[in-house]
Amino acid sequence: MSAESHLAKFGVTVPQALNFLVANVQQPETIFNVSSQFAITTEMLSEITNLSASIVRDYFAASGLNASELDDTSILINADLGSFTNFVSFNKNDAAYSVEDMDISEVLSTETLRGFVQPLLNDPSAYDAVFNPAFTFQANDGIYDAQELGVSHLNVTVLAANESIESLFYGSLINMFSALDQTELNPIVSFPVADRQSDDFRAFVSEALGDIPAKVIWQDDAMVRLVVNESVILINDLVEDTSIVGVLDQSFLGLAVG
Repeated sequence: MSAESHLAKFGVTVPQALNFLVANVQQPETIFNVSSQFAITTEMLSEITNLSASIVRDYFAASGLNASELDDTSILINADLGSFTNFVSFNKNDAAYSVEDMDISEVLSTETLRGFVQPLLNDPSAYDAVFNPAFTFQANDGIYDAQELGVSHLNVTVLAANESIESLFYGSLINMFSALDQTELNPIVSFPVADRQSDDFRAFVSEALGDIPAKVIWQDDAMVRLVVNESVILINDLVEDTSIVGVLDQSFLGLAVG
């Protein structure tokens, strides 16, 4: 999303934003905090100022501020998914998103999966909060746009509700596991957690997800176990580490391209 489109959400023009930046150029912390509050990314600041993103990052770094902290603003995922974009979709086992004549599984519905996952969390009462918008303004118009979600291919109106993010969360995990077979999954899940940000892990998962089987091999009960286990890990991490923004950022899908 362009800076112009994003600023319009607050009734602010690019020239007005530039005037603010110029007036506060000697106060990088003020600019950083306002940018963080309104989800104005490094690229948007670059567009507003007509300076390169590297200059913007260096400007903040000179004051001990990490510009990368401004760039994770999307509710679903903050990685460039590229060819994996279509893994992100609503849970087709939900009545609202099922396709006519398509077999759906009640045990894989968002409602059922929620019932399995929530009691297993370190703090079950925190479940709902992780599906809230990342920023309060994101729900103001009642819908989530592509930039707010972090994906551009969903050509339907996404209602600004926890239920939307929940369905996208579970639907995407189901799609992810559907692309893996047992021989691919075993080394992924056995990879040391501390090494899951490594290039080796990223390359392995990326290759595994790129080789999609002609038919999903998992029976419903096995898929439920996979999705529930992964969901518990991800949601616990989201609750315990507030620096994680997108609900799919730390999933195998997010790490494959992050």
